[in-house]
Amino acid sequence: MKKEEGFPGQLSFVIPEKVIYLIQQNQLVNELYFTDIGYYPHARHHFRSRKQGSSQYILIYCLDGEGLIRIRDEDHLIGADQFFIIPANVPHAYHSSAEKPWSIYWIHFTGEKARWFQHLTGECRTIERGKDSRIHDRINLFGEIFRNLERGYSQEILEYVNLCLRYLLGSFSHIQQFREVRTSDEDDVVAQSINYMLENVERKLKLEEIALVVKLSASHFSRLFQGRTGYSPIEYFIQLKVQRACRLLDNRSFSIAEVAYQLGYEDQFYFSRQFRKVMNLTPRSYRKR
Repeated sequence: MKKEEGFPGQLSFVIPEKVIYLIQQNQLVNELYFTDIGYYPHARHHFRSRKQGSSQYILIYCLDGEGLIRIRDEDHLIGADQFFIIPANVPHAYHSSAEKPWSIYWIHFTGEKARWFQHLTGECRTIERGKDSRIHDRINLFGEIFRNLERGYSQEILEYVNLCLRYLLGSFSHIQQFREVRTSDEDDVVAQSINYMLENVERKLKLEEIALVVKLSASHFSRLFQGRTGYSPIEYFIQLKVQRACRLLDNRSFSIAEVAYQLGYEDQFYFSRQFRKVMNLTPRSYRKR
């Protein structure tokens, strides 16, 4: 089974040709702009093949699962926290893994300055997770673009989202510089640990792993964290998972089992028990309300 699109919870925007013409006349953004952008979560059977290639560069950013990209008769495996840029006008095909379907953000971008990303094409690159990886910030940039596009294609929106595109692409082309941005949380181990939890909210984290990130013993870190927040680190992490679950449940395209899977719970019923402890109602009741 092969599907080009149509996945539960997907977001995608294909900019109409008339609107692209307006972008091409706009000197503020016409040197680098996108024509298509989207997010496909848990995209089982996702498959695309372009024998003539695409006139745009294509960025595929895999958050979870696995897939394969074929370019110039060479296969490239792509997994969680990796990205791949397919060059323009090159035949290619890509598909999601049958066993571990990928969740991907993707962008088709073009313009005179798109060629500046040519050095990143044709190779799978990894974004390491850590307390300063800022993966959550990068995902928020995608969300910023999506939320604006939902409001239409006014000149101001088109300019803003394509200016955001430059910053977003820069977070991939200059990963180290993106990571090195310092915040007021730099020396705050509790804030650092919460950032790490947010970066890994779909995983199963142990206290020892979180403590290792902030370079403290598990017992010392736990006392410090609970004294500041009133919760143990793992209790707080579960709250973050439930908070994310609420956002996913608001999208009725996801089943409760799919929400549980996206947050690292293999057992839907265990997820429901954890959810109820925090929210005092089941995921099903939350969705009905």
